[in-house]
Order: sequence, then C-alpha cells, then structure tokens
Amino acid sequence: MKIAHVYKPKLFLLAVSISLLSGCAMNAQDDNLLKEKVAKLEAENQLLKMQLEKAQMAPVQVTASDTTVPSVATKDDSPKSEEPVEQIKFTDLGDDPSAEMITELAKLNVFDDVGKTFQPGKTITRSEYCKWLYKAHNAIMPESKRLRLAPSAAQIFKDCPPSNPDYKYVQALANAGFSIGYDDGTFKPDQPLTREEMIGIKLGVDVGKKQDPYRSQMEAVWKFSDGKQVDERFTGYIHLDYYVSGPRGSNIQRAFGKVGAFRPKQPVVRSEAVGTLWQIGQFGDTQKLTAAEALKEKAGKT
Repeated sequence: MKIAHVYKPKLFLLAVSISLLSGCAMNAQDDNLLKEKVAKLEAENQLLKMQLEKAQMAPVQVTASDTTVPSVATKDDSPKSEEPVEQIKFTDLGDDPSAEMITELAKLNVFDDVGKTFQPGKTITRSEYCKWLYKAHNAIMPESKRLRLAPSAAQIFKDCPPSNPDYKYVQALANAGFSIGYDDGTFKPDQPLTREEMIGIKLGVDVGKKQDPYRSQMEAVWKFSDGKQVDERFTGYIHLDYYVSGPRGSNIQRAFGKVGAFRPKQPVVRSEAVGTLWQIGQFGDTQKLTAAEALKEKAGKT
C-alpha cells in the first residue's frame, strides 16, 4: 500500500465533514454521530501522517526495474586451452651466432628473469648456469626425466646458503649428483664459469653419471693445441662430448664453433652457455631433446 495516496483522500473527507458540521443544520443525534466519524477520521489521519513521515525518512530502495546495474567482471575459473607460445625477442642479439638458440630457449621460459636485453657477451657465473641448465633441462625433457628441487635436503655447499638467489637450482643439481663443486666443500656460486667446468657440469646431466678422467682419448679425438691445460677431472667429460652430438654438433661445437684451442680456463659468456643448453641429453635418444623440437611438440598441443 502506498501511504501518500491513501492519506490525501482521507484529508479531503475530513475537510468535507467539518464543513458539514459548520454549514448544515442537524439534530442532536446526527450531530453526535458526525462528531464520532470526524474523530475517527482525525485519528486515522494522524496515524497516516506519522507513517508518511516515517516513510519519507527511510532510505530509498532501488529495484532492478528502476535502474541498470553495471556488470561486474568476475574471475573465470573455467579451464582454458594452452595459449600459443609467445614470441619473445631480445633487442641486443644482432648477428650473434647463438641468436636462434637463445630465442628458442626464451620461448620455453628459460630466461624469464633476464629482461629485454640478453647481454650475450656478459660472463655467466657458476650458479647462474646451474639455474639455466635446470630450466632448460625441464623445459625440453619429458616429465619422467625432469630434475626435482630438493627443499628439504641439507645444504650441500657451505658457500651457497639458502639466501643465495640461485640456491635451489644449485642444490637440485647437486642433490641429483650432477653439480661439480670443489674439494674444499665449496661451490663458488658467484665465480665466473670456465669452459672446462661448463662441459663437466653439462655432460654430467646429459649422460646421468660421473665420468672418470680420460686424458689420452680426450687429446686423441679433439686434438686441442692446449689439451694438456685441461684439469684432469674434466678430461673424461670433454672426451665424451665428442660423441654426444646432434643437428648442431656437440656441446663444445654449439658453444664455441670449430676451435683448435679449447682455452679451458677462459670464462664463459652467456651466448656460449646457450649453445650447451639448446640440446639436452645424448642425441639419438627416443625423446625430444632440443629446444626446437620441444617447441614443435608444445605447439602441437595448443
């Protein structure tokens, strides 16, 4: 019931009744009857007035028919198909020989924390290489062969604590038995990675086991002019790399091209490191082992 509409007719009726009282001659009985009706109308009128005042003070309620409510965006939790691989481009690759491999690995999110510039000539540290190796390995290999982080394992290297930003990756490789530290129990995470160290770490992951020294055969197959400068513990890994080949050659060939001197103690730069990360494992395996093949397989699932 709308109070305002009821209130007005009753006011009118009250006015008419008062007019009749003042302007018409009537007997005592009729006079008493009319007075009772007027009193009753006045009481009802007062009640309606109070209700009307109360209604006017109440907040206005708006219904759906009174206005248009703007739609509110809600989170869509429904499953979505995998998005196509995003095209990632670094602005400073130029004619770097590893540009294509860098781009392909970038599409696999190996360098998701690098930024818009890759800095291909920048020296890479030992811990940074472990991080990229971990990501590249897991992006290329099937789930059954992926490396696992080891958050509950005790700290393996005394100079690589949990506060180190690359700790979990160094720890994961070491826990799996692949990461090469030093005899004094250190890893030297911030030290530049050398060429012989890189091949030692990478081949350990590729073949899944430690390689014994094999200097004579290393020198026989590679014929480096500076082969004798290679640390004894890396000779078996470097020797084996000659046979771990793929569409772009071995790790050494992808990283450095055709070289007569290996320069084992020379620091590795980022673009050289990428040459070893582009292919994982021993080529010829039934698995998809290169970044290019991993991208094709990923695109086929979208």
